[in-house]
Amino acid sequence: MAKKVRNRRSAIKKTNWPLIIGLVVGGIVVFVGLIALAFREPAALSLLNFCNNNPENCIVLGNEDAEVSVVEVSDYGCSHCRDFNLETSPLLEAQYVDTNEVKWVVVPFALQSQAGVFPTLSSSVAAMCANEQGEFSDFHKALFALQGTSAYNTEAGFMQVATSLDMDLDAFSSCLNNNTYADRILENITMAQQAGVNSTPSFFIDGNLLPGNQPISVFQQRLDALLDS
Repeated sequence: MAKKVRNRRSAIKKTNWPLIIGLVVGGIVVFVGLIALAFREPAALSLLNFCNNNPENCIVLGNEDAEVSVVEVSDYGCSHCRDFNLETSPLLEAQYVDTNEVKWVVVPFALQSQAGVFPTLSSSVAAMCANEQGEFSDFHKALFALQGTSAYNTEAGFMQVATSLDMDLDAFSSCLNNNTYADRILENITMAQQAGVNSTPSFFIDGNLLPGNQPISVFQQRLDALLDS
């Protein structure tokens, strides 16, 4: 009796092309996603979190427990920073900071010149030295008022301001001569850059960047919206 021969064609499995194509396409999508993730810009650093974790680097004005915060990054040689601090800032302080509604945080800072140095670093050091004696706010504004004078960004100018504020001149001079806060300010510069600061003045209102010396109405609109929410 002759043996039956199996139909070979029925024994051969058909190639599942839809499955293979699906796996290839899926692999490409995953690969592209991983590449995009690798080259994606890192999330911007939060300057407020940095200051909260490094209180010795920053100056807090007003209610530390206020729910709304503003972080200011200014340079003592910047004319727009001068205008903000001498004209707009006092009005905002009276309306929001002195009433304990807003926490205002200043990050002592200095812009870098094309030569790679930080011309106003000494002014920032002086401001932090003044802070040791509880005189930061007045000293901060006085430094901006020195712009355009022969005392601007000089030790003589710093001592002049310290004298007008009736500070302990020996302690202040010692702080200046030891360049006590230079390293902290250089760290602030790095952190501010990582947070997205590339010009002064720059402000972070509850974490959202607001660059430039904006009209006071812009600050009021943003702060009022946060306080009313």
